[in-house]
Amino acid sequence: FVRSSRATGVWSPDSRIALTSAAAPEFGAQWEAMARMSFAMYQSYLGLPGTPIEWTDAYGLFDTAPPDSEEAERKEASLAAKRPEVSAGRDFAHYEARIDDITPDIQALPAGSHPFPTKYADRTSRMTFNIAEYSRQLMNDFLIAGGVIETREFQSPQDVASVPQRVIINCPGYGGRKLWSDESIVPVRGQIAWLIPQEGVNYSLYYKDLSVVARRDGIVVQPVPGGDDYGWNDANEEPNRQEAEAGVLLLKELFDRMAAMRQ
Repeated sequence: FVRSSRATGVWSPDSRIALTSAAAPEFGAQWEAMARMSFAMYQSYLGLPGTPIEWTDAYGLFDTAPPDSEEAERKEASLAAKRPEVSAGRDFAHYEARIDDITPDIQALPAGSHPFPTKYADRTSRMTFNIAEYSRQLMNDFLIAGGVIETREFQSPQDVASVPQRVIINCPGYGGRKLWSDESIVPVRGQIAWLIPQEGVNYSLYYKDLSVVARRDGIVVQPVPGGDDYGWNDANEEPNRQEAEAGVLLLKELFDRMAAMRQ
């Protein structure tokens, strides 16, 4: 959970969910059912004290024609027909088209209708988490329902037999690789740098392979030069200050360009 508390914090249920080559034929339909249930449940958290979940704007900024231009869409549709639900690069499965009836469309923004300096810009809305408050809400709900927290240490799968409960939900994340000797579990995301939260800044940006998500509990700044492939099988947990600074400087470049437009 420690890693999850510093996750990007947006609802992206098919993000690196599986490799197409490893997913069972029925997994797409199972994923869709779970995603729709997840979406409906998270809507019930909207408007709660502390704002654990909210909808925020997300902008894509491009100096050249973005991937969702009409020409790119035609090329992508042609590829998808031959290679459905497969991403470029590593064959991550993509299922977002299955729930496009409940997720917002991407809207191209005409020049002059936005404050950004790039030639092309688009906007959508995304469900964003205030993970600190969301975690507190889940913990309170658990305790109110009669839940009890016990601290135990498991050194091997056999230790789980000491738990008296008949049903165990096992979710150690990457720790499951060692606990269960499951070599199929690999890191898939890479590092994330954080800035302190800023009052009134509650939107996301994607600019020159830089992902920025401004949440109520912090601002994510993450270079993603490899797209979905970024961070694949990289278990290094040492903070990468050089990468973090490069991301902040790229963000500064964007806002310097915006300031120059107003002069």
